[in-house]
Amino acid sequence: MPASGDAEDFDHVAEGFQLVSRHTVMYPDCNVTNRLFGGRLMQWIDDAAGMFVRCNMGSDHVVTAQMDQVRFRRPTQLGEIIEIYCKVTRFGRTSLSIALVVTNLDVNQPSAKRKKLETQMVWVNVDEQGRPCAYEPSPVAMGEILGN
Repeated sequence: MPASGDAEDFDHVAEGFQLVSRHTVMYPDCNVTNRLFGGRLMQWIDDAAGMFVRCNMGSDHVVTAQMDQVRFRRPTQLGEIIEIYCKVTRFGRTSLSIALVVTNLDVNQPSAKRKKLETQMVWVNVDEQGRPCAYEPSPVAMGEILGN
C-alpha cells in the first residue's frame, strides 16, 4: 500500500495529458525481487517523451536537455501495465517543456489510475551538427496548449 499522500488519483483528461505509451512489465525488465528496474522505466520515459516531443515540435532532431527530480512513488511489479502520459507546458524558441506522469493500468478498474512517477522535462531541437535551432510548433499542439 502506498504511503499516505502518494496514492493520488490521476485523471489524465481533466489534467490535459495525452497517453503516449503502454508497457507490460516482463521478466527481463525486473530485478531479483520481480520489481521493475528504475533504469528500464527511465528508458521507457525517454522513448515516450521523445515520440511526444517529435510530434509536437515537428522535428526528428530533438534531444533531452533536462529532466527534473525523479521520485519513484510506488514499486512496479512483474506483470503490471505501465502507462506514460505527457503534456506540453511551454513552447520555447528552440526548446519544448513537458510534464510527464507514469501510472499503472488496472485492467479490472481502468479508471482507477495511481501515479507512480511524475517529472518535468526540457527537450531541444538541434540541427545536423547538434546545435540548438528554432522550430515551428505543430499547429495542433499550439491549439491544445492555448486551449483552443
